[in-house]
Amino acid sequence: MWTFALIMNILHVGYHQVTTNFDFYPFNNIRAYTAKQRLAEAAVNFVTMGFPLAAVIINTHKLTGIACCFLAFTLCGEFLSWWTGYLFGASDKWKAIYARIHKNTITFLPPIHNNPIPNLEHCILHFITIVTFIATLLYYLK
Repeated sequence: MWTFALIMNILHVGYHQVTTNFDFYPFNNIRAYTAKQRLAEAAVNFVTMGFPLAAVIINTHKLTGIACCFLAFTLCGEFLSWWTGYLFGASDKWKAIYARIHKNTITFLPPIHNNPIPNLEHCILHFITIVTFIATLLYYLK
């Protein structure tokens, strides 16, 4: 289970860093961000996603437990920022951000009213986050 948790944590950090720093339009739309905004997002998420990777590498039970908390926090943030707006409606502020940055990226989910639709880039990220959390949690519980 350690190997699977390690691979998933590497994939999690790597995927986010690549999609934050490299333009794959229309898959992502980093051109809508300033260099400073991209750097801030990459740095903050490197810490929150990198800590679980470091915890698995260091291989201590206590750090892995804390890593599970980091990953749960990340999942909550992803759900609150993307899925509540899609399922239940978004604030005007989120709708404006979505329209400016994500509206013209690739989506595959059906529209719900006029709610912002999670794009493919973020659906993949969220799937990776869920699998990473489960793998790390199972490793922690072993």
